[in-house]
Amino acid sequence: MNNNNPYFEELDTTHVEIQALFDGSADAGALERIMARFAPQFTLVMTSGVALDHAGVREIFAKLRGARPGSQIKIRDMEIVAEYPSGAVVKYREYQRDDAGNANVRRSTAVMDIDAHGKVTWRHLQETFCTA
Repeated sequence: MNNNNPYFEELDTTHVEIQALFDGSADAGALERIMARFAPQFTLVMTSGVALDHAGVREIFAKLRGARPGSQIKIRDMEIVAEYPSGAVVKYREYQRDDAGNANVRRSTAVMDIDAHGKVTWRHLQETFCTA
């Protein structure tokens, strides 16, 4: 991985924070920090095909806080699909598992914005289950 790529850094940092939220080790401000990473107009198309807006994602994350003890999230195979002055489209694989034996792999595509100061925010995310 190129650690100087702001989109890849954002992917890693966000998923570390989400993992801590899910496993219950996150501090009290974690949900707010995570949600600040997503643009107000953020949309998520979940693996089920259900589409959520920013408020819907907040609701799901609030429910999942501490609900997955031993949660582990690993991001691999990050690739820039397209990059332009105001952002990029990034694809990656996400590997999740927890202490209850639940495990899954997702192929994900994210549309990310970047501002003049280099701050990256998530605009859209599409997730699809896969076998590997």
